[in-house]
Amino acid sequence: MKQSLFAICFLAFGLACQSQPQNASTETKATATDGKPFTIKGKLNNLVSGKVYLEKMNDRNIPMKIDSVSIAADKTFSLKGNIAEPGIYQVNIANQQVIGLILDGGENLNVIADGVSTPDKAATFSVDGSPAMAKFNQIVAEAQKFRQTQTTLQEQFDAIKKDDKKKKELQAQYMAAEEKYHNTIKPIIADLGTSLAGLIAINNFLNPEKDYEIFAKTAEQLQKEGQNHFFAKLFIEDVKRRSAGSVGSEAPDFSLVDLSGKNVKLSELKGKVVILDFWATWCGPCIMSFPGMKQAMEKYKNNPNVQFLFVNTFERVDQSQWKSTVSNFVNQRGFNTFPVILDMGGVVALNYGVNGIPAKFCIDKEGKIKFKSTGFMGSSELVLQEMTKWVDEAVK
Repeated sequence: MKQSLFAICFLAFGLACQSQPQNASTETKATATDGKPFTIKGKLNNLVSGKVYLEKMNDRNIPMKIDSVSIAADKTFSLKGNIAEPGIYQVNIANQQVIGLILDGGENLNVIADGVSTPDKAATFSVDGSPAMAKFNQIVAEAQKFRQTQTTLQEQFDAIKKDDKKKKELQAQYMAAEEKYHNTIKPIIADLGTSLAGLIAINNFLNPEKDYEIFAKTAEQLQKEGQNHFFAKLFIEDVKRRSAGSVGSEAPDFSLVDLSGKNVKLSELKGKVVILDFWATWCGPCIMSFPGMKQAMEKYKNNPNVQFLFVNTFERVDQSQWKSTVSNFVNQRGFNTFPVILDMGGVVALNYGVNGIPAKFCIDKEGKIKFKSTGFMGSSELVLQEMTKWVDEAVK
């Protein structure tokens, strides 16, 4: 089975801008009086005939035309008006080139664009006049650099056969690179504050477990500022949902059925340290973590005060086939000793704020969440170390 330096099956959608001009709606003019004013002045490097459209992405990520202007003979265009609330927009140049924008209102943008691709070159562009977009693009550039480092280290990791010392060195390099990356982008994200670019950056580039305090403080600030636009509401609701499974909070109770048909109720395990591992049969990183989890169960098998539960969730089958699918999977893979319980419909996972799997929680003897993590770091040894640290601290 292929190992990974860090792997996670993501479930939550990101706030992203996608180009779909072929599905855009009919045009409606931007209002002249409501909201904050904006101006977009553009210069094309190539002669393009037709119109330039300003489009807003709706809540289904489909562009809606809200304004248009003809391209002048000198290859320039100018759009201006008011936007009612912050949003993700795009400038669509005659359906030949699309440029994504994050607008809060009040921007005065200058766009220079090719306007059309050629057989030898993809259309390029630059946008000036928005400090928020400039900072956001800086974060994106840092993320791309980090992904390149990830790829290089992963390739080196995969090429190693039996050299465990070298693998540990690469894992240490990865963790150092990840720490440097986050230390670089966090001050930039802080500068963005509660702007839409800031919300998108937090949502897409920070870890909701490790950086939960940033998520929570930003949501609190949005509420203090009275921001109630679509993305602000979405962000606040997401943070509230995540807080249900935050460290230090009461672990949400549940009653689920195991593969033998027996009910397992969390509140009846109070007084024990409980490890929850949320997983699915289709999730590679979940299965990669199982050998380490099996070692952890073996280590504490004679301790009556420690209970492991493998919460199968988010399966991609009908509920009538759920139990048989999971049962066949664990039997065929040799995990039939795992105490598996079935979270059909994913309600328990959602109550714990699970957005990616594998997601692991350590619940202490008082029924509170003491530790949590998401993802797989690449070796059974690291999984065992994490579980040992959790259990030993929780049983004290």
